This record gives sequence, structure tokens and C-alpha cells, in this order.
Amino acid sequence: MKKIRTMMVWAVLLGSLAMEKMDGDELFAEVVKRVNALQDCRVKFKLYSSWGKDQAVHSLAFEEAEYLREPRLYYQRRTRVEANYKEQGGSGFQEIYRGSEDISELLMPGALRALGLIKLFPEDPKGFGMNGGNLKTMAPWDMVNGFERMARLGKVSVTSISREGKSLLVFDIVQNPGTYYFSGVNRGRLFVDAKTLLPLRFEWWYPGQSEAECWLEYQEFAADTGLKPEDIAFEGFKSPFSLIKSPSLQEIEPYLKPLKRTRLPDPAPDFQAVLERFRKAVDGLDSYRADLAMSFRYGRLRLYREDRFAYHKNPYWFTLVTKAQKADYLLLNHSAGAVLWLEPSDRTFHIIGGGVQRLLGEQVFSESDYKFYSSLGDNPYELDFPRILAMLESSFTSDRGCWFVEYQGRKVIELKAERHPPGLMRAPARLNLILDPESSLPAAVEFTGFDDPQAFMAMSIKNIQTPLTLKPGETRF
Repeated sequence: MKKIRTMMVWAVLLGSLAMEKMDGDELFAEVVKRVNALQDCRVKFKLYSSWGKDQAVHSLAFEEAEYLREPRLYYQRRTRVEANYKEQGGSGFQEIYRGSEDISELLMPGALRALGLIKLFPEDPKGFGMNGGNLKTMAPWDMVNGFERMARLGKVSVTSISREGKSLLVFDIVQNPGTYYFSGVNRGRLFVDAKTLLPLRFEWWYPGQSEAECWLEYQEFAADTGLKPEDIAFEGFKSPFSLIKSPSLQEIEPYLKPLKRTRLPDPAPDFQAVLERFRKAVDGLDSYRADLAMSFRYGRLRLYREDRFAYHKNPYWFTLVTKAQKADYLLLNHSAGAVLWLEPSDRTFHIIGGGVQRLLGEQVFSESDYKFYSSLGDNPYELDFPRILAMLESSFTSDRGCWFVEYQGRKVIELKAERHPPGLMRAPARLNLILDPESSLPAAVEFTGFDDPQAFMAMSIKNIQTPLTLKPGETRF
């Protein structure tokens, strides 16, 4: 009887598809139910991504994948990539996500295959794609559930179309203004086969955009094929060892320390007056160099590093020389001895890696390459003084406070501000900035309030010198 009732409901619902537009909640719920009932699938798809404005980067990847729900095991292999930037994960790139360990394993293509098997935590910024996704969320049921989350915070509409002789349902999911936009996306569009309800195409839209900045389209979709764990494995040559060795979480933990300061009983200074002095100090700064020491933890990620940093305003460039580094996750400049700089003449990133990555020689990347940016706050070159000021004035604008503290034996000023709106995934909610009262320049910066309650970033800033007589890429300063 239950099956008959379901068929009758479907007869009524599908019969209404003659209407150009209709309330799609019930139809969408059935799609979510159908896709979440899948036990496995083998697919081929195209994935388009774009990112950035001034120097936009984009790629079109052709991939083959196998997804097994239980035990959770996902595998993808790229057969071809068309990109307008240096995409290291090109043709031959392979990745497996093992849910039992919550870890991804990568095999890089070409000469990079010599690095061996590379393991990543899914929370590693380098494990994310251009538009915020990673293999852990790439199975069709994961993406449908992401759209279902948007639908709960917005509305769903559906239309019926015919394409290449097939009847399709097209769902538009628009999230309500004022709700949290996961990865910045406020709209999704889902194309499904009207008969099987299996997905054909996903589109992700950002606010105010006239076209999707990311889409995935299946060319082949085979569901419930009887896939078993032993059927999923890397293809082709796999190095039996890895040249990249990372210390363990336990080895790095003793290095990680939040900023220690003690609030003093002196009358609190005025926040706006201190902020104005900071603004004037930054506006009058054409260049500077400083020594940085960073402690960072988020999820399973641990990082300690010491860097020498040089900044130049106009033309904009920076140079970051890594003096010491310990990290239990993959970084582009993976160890001490690495140099990273932005070349202003062609606005490109240049890297000379440390340790074994020095074997790769100097590498050049687009300034807009998404792999160089992280919402976590673990990139010191994203925390130059003008950017810290910009964050205080644009993103951290609520619950502000100001007081005197003792920090490293000195009486300094601490500014506190919270992000509005709060609750962003993988991003800090609170910024605490310690300013030198004489120069009004930063002595330290700290981020807290991540979605991981134990996460923090703390960076001290010492030996500030200005102005500079350096050139981009010079490493002795």
C-alpha cells in the first residue's frame, strides 16, 4: 500500500510539470531522499571553477570517480585539465578519501609523482579546491545535502525542461538574505533526470553574479553498481615512499603558545582614538621589514614558524623568508629555508622551496592562485599592517574594546573586535591586536573564535625597520 501511495503522489506531482514553475519543496525532498539512498556510484564528470577578479583564474577538469557510501571511500582521477594558471593537479592527479581515518591521500602527476604518497587532513587549506570544496564533499549525496541545507534557509522552485530528448527537472535554491552563506554561495541550481531523479548537473552561484562561478556536470552516472572497497585503488605507478616528511602533532604542540598578556588597571584609552592613530601610522608607511613568529592550531593542523618579512606599498610587493618551520600539514614552502615573494612587474608569486622541495627549483604562480590564500589566518603575508587595518575597519566591526596590557615586559595597548556576522566556517570570529603606544604599529596579533573552539593563531612582530632599500626577491635583510 505504501508503494502504491508513493506512486500516486508521484503521478500527481509529475502531472503538474506542465506548469512552467511550481512549488518545488516536495519534489526536491524526493530527490534528496533518492540520492541519499544510493550505496555507490561510478561517474565521469566535468568540473568548472573560477576565482578572483583582477587576475581571475579558472579551470575545466575532466574527472573519473568512484564513491562508496559504506565504508566511506571516495576516489577521483583527472584525465584532463584546461586552466589559465599553473595547475599542479593536472592530468593524472589522483586522490582517495578514507572516511575511516578522515584523511585524503594524493598522487601528483608528472615529475611531482616522485614526491610519493602525500597525506592531507581534509581541513588543510591546500586540500580544498578553488571554490571551497574537497574530495570529502564530492559524492553526489554530499552535494545534494549541501543544497538541502541551503533550502532549509531559503526557498526552492522547480521547472520542467527538455534537453537532447530528455525530460529534466531544474531546481533553483535561493538562500534567504541575512543567513550564513556557506563558502559564500547563496544560490544553487540542480538539474536531475525527471524519471530517475538522479543528478545531472550542479551549479553554485555567489551573490550578485550573473553566471555560475562553479559547476559540475556528469557525463556518465552508474548507480548502485555493487562497488566494493577492494575495487578502489590508485592506478599507475605509485612511489613506495614519500620525500615529504612532516612532524607529528605531538612534536609541534610544545611550540604552540597563545599570546600571554595581563590587563593593567590603568583607565582604558578610547578605541576610536587608538584606531585613528593606527590608521595614520599605516597610511604613512611606505615599506617595512619585521621578524615574525607564529603559533597556529586548527582541527588537526599544527604550525610553528619564524619568518623575516618585507613589505612595500607602491608598487605592492612582499618577501617572506622562512627561518624556522614545523608543520604537520602540507605547505607550499614546506620547511625552513624557503623564500616566497610577489614580483610586482608581472604580479606573480615566486617560490624557492625549503628542504626537499628545493629540488623543484624556482616555481612561479599567478597572484590570483587560490592556493596562496586561507581564511584560517595561517599565512603571515596576508597579515601585513594595511590588511590588519582593513580587517578592523571592514570585517571586525562589533563588540570592540580597548585597554592597556603588559606584554613581554612592556606596557602596550590591546584592541579587541569581533567579526560581524560571526559564525563563518574555517574563519576566526575575534581579533585581538596589540599596538606599540609610541609607534602605533602592531607588536602582535591574535585570532580566536574559530568553529574549532580550541583553535587560535598568535603572531608576534618584532624588530620593525622602515623604510626599506630592498628589491623584490632579495633574501638578505
